[in-house]
Amino acid sequence: MGRALSVSPIAGALAGRTVLVTGASGFIGGRVAERLALHHHARVRVLVRGVASAQRLARLPLEIVRGDVTDRAAVAAAAAGCEVVFHCAYGTSGSQKHRAFVNRAGTRRVLEASAAAGVRRLVYLSTLMVYGRTGDGDLDETAPRRRFRNAYSDSKLDAEREAMRWAQTGRAPVVVLQPTAVYGPWGGVWTAQPLAALAAGRWVLVDGGAGTANAVYVDDLVSAMLLAAVCDDVVGEAFLISGPKPVAWSELYRHFAAMHAGDPECRLVAMSAEEARALWRRHRRAVPRLHRELLASFRGDRGLRDRLMATRELVALRELASSVLPEFLQQRIKTRISADQRPPAGGDGELPILPLSPELIDFFAARTRVRIDKARRLLGYEPAFPLQRGMDLTREWARWANLLAPAPRQEP
Repeated sequence: MGRALSVSPIAGALAGRTVLVTGASGFIGGRVAERLALHHHARVRVLVRGVASAQRLARLPLEIVRGDVTDRAAVAAAAAGCEVVFHCAYGTSGSQKHRAFVNRAGTRRVLEASAAAGVRRLVYLSTLMVYGRTGDGDLDETAPRRRFRNAYSDSKLDAEREAMRWAQTGRAPVVVLQPTAVYGPWGGVWTAQPLAALAAGRWVLVDGGAGTANAVYVDDLVSAMLLAAVCDDVVGEAFLISGPKPVAWSELYRHFAAMHAGDPECRLVAMSAEEARALWRRHRRAVPRLHRELLASFRGDRGLRDRLMATRELVALRELASSVLPEFLQQRIKTRISADQRPPAGGDGELPILPLSPELIDFFAARTRVRIDKARRLLGYEPAFPLQRGMDLTREWARWANLLAPAPRQEP
């Protein structure tokens, strides 16, 4: 692994520099902090909301500063004396409105503190979702940014626009990275959540999984971030970051399914987009058929509701939906799911099929191919982890993290 992580333009460039990482208790920020401390010998400082969330960082030679990214004084203190800042923090708790506030206000605080501290480079982690709903065909950085009517993506778009304004007016030396679906050890939306869904039920492969998945292993993204911190003539630029090549969703989900025991195919079901929509409609129609008294009892029993909402299948679907759906649709779907917690069960002891909303069906049917030519040309970015290698490493971590399910039980 060491050879793949060695990116020649970075070698020695960050050694001894004081570097701040926000969001370091999370998936991507945590790996940035690890690489900086263990591979590049930087003086690493991390800003975290609570020490309890920083357990993964405790083994590393770094400085932990407690504070909220929206707190101007805390961010200013954390950035003081730093030469490079990696802004990875984003809203992960509370209402959608609060998460959006964290994304916008937190980025503004980091911009202000970085400018005041005179940092030499600020790397801002944005998202592919600032392009909104993307069509089939190639996508590069010249594509228009669009709102998605989703609190996460729209607030990230606002934050990216503000970061770019600071760069273009010379107020802060910002470089923006727009990663695609990031997977790997400690991952959530594109690692732990697919594994949880596949442990609980059968995943629908829309159009047989022929849609395009633009996935990137976490260490490839981190390499791009480190390159963005040291390369010349890239301030004010935005870069799409993805893996070596797009793959089909069927290939990605078969890798996840194969991590669990048993036949991977028993955890997947191919459907046309129309069949998937029909499944969703049947699922919705099942809700009013619940006995009125049972429904009233469920709604009145908060403990029962909380236990059901904590099931693996609902956690996985809810978190995935929160990353791609507009808030008003999230609330509508949450209401429906709250009334009928269990997806339709298969027969003969099969795992239940997990219905996808119409918005997710469209998402998984799209055939957008993300281009990384600009990152290759200006950053020297070259992804080192093809899907098979990245998934092999992810499987090792998932086994250690106890995320893998035994083979589904078959009826005698």
